[in-house]
Amino acid sequence: MNRLKTNVLSQTTRFFFACCLLLFAGATVSVDAKIVFCVDDDLYVMNDDGTHRRRITKNTQAMDRDPRWSPDGTQVAFTRFMDKDRIQTSSEVFIINADGTNPQRLTHNNVFDEYPSWAPNGRCLAFSSSRSGRSNVFVIELTSRTVTQLTGIEDEVGSVAPDWSPDGTQIVFERFIRIKNGINPKTIYVMSADGQHPRPVLPDPPVNGPPTFRFFPRWSADGQRILFAEVKWFETGDIEKIIVQRIGSRKQEITDINDRLGNNWLGAGTCWMDNDRAILFSIRRSDKPTPNYDIYRYTFGTRGLRRLPSTDSDERNPDWTEGALSVSPYGKLTTLWGEIKQPAHAD
Repeated sequence: MNRLKTNVLSQTTRFFFACCLLLFAGATVSVDAKIVFCVDDDLYVMNDDGTHRRRITKNTQAMDRDPRWSPDGTQVAFTRFMDKDRIQTSSEVFIINADGTNPQRLTHNNVFDEYPSWAPNGRCLAFSSSRSGRSNVFVIELTSRTVTQLTGIEDEVGSVAPDWSPDGTQIVFERFIRIKNGINPKTIYVMSADGQHPRPVLPDPPVNGPPTFRFFPRWSADGQRILFAEVKWFETGDIEKIIVQRIGSRKQEITDINDRLGNNWLGAGTCWMDNDRAILFSIRRSDKPTPNYDIYRYTFGTRGLRRLPSTDSDERNPDWTEGALSVSPYGKLTTLWGEIKQPAHAD
């Protein structure tokens, strides 16, 4: 009997220490940071180094776009095009748990409801909708599902793609520029969270210059800068750049990206990462034999530019958060990145 007790105690002790070691190991290699993005028609999440991809939606008829993490990292808001063949041309706003459970449809209109963005308190979503006849910015309260229109009440200029400031007091968005003839360019505006006091973040592009479109505005975590993409149409081709605009100050073009990738690319989403020390963006390089969208990371301090491991599918609309899921810390698995050689002048 004593021998039996000794064996049981010994096995229990070994099991206890094994569990402690596993827990300790897990605690030392995980951080709360992750990326949500689109692969073809579905949503995926992955670690900061591009590993441990897992799909959280699986569509056969629909198509998911524009994913955005909730402030606590436990849910994702996104746009769902109800018919991927675009025969039924409408989209709705959904939310889903980070593990892919409990999808909830928030809007029910035969129009384009898209580009959701969480309020910092997690109680509301700003989004754009064409329910008023042209696209404008609205807010939906998640508990009551009450919808309030913020833009387009006093004018007929459309607005899309809102993003909430970190303190919840302002919203940045894309606003169309009214011109007499031709395609309306777009620029970046900011307004109070109640829709009051809309004003441009930077001057409108010259009317007599190349048509200019500014997309995907995203507020920095410090509330001082806005990230966006700018496309200019020239007769010889389009040129797209990624811009950081400091509120009330100068515009900074991230020239390293074009210096290393050239100008023959088209973007599909930008966002801040790593507490404003880096950005993520998705582009399709037209100079490739079979071009598709890939996700890149650019780090400001080192001017490092890296492509995350990718497949032959389109990977777009990345969004980063510091949140609930455990992922590998940046820098632990750098050999898995597709790295572009830095120029000699890089820091």
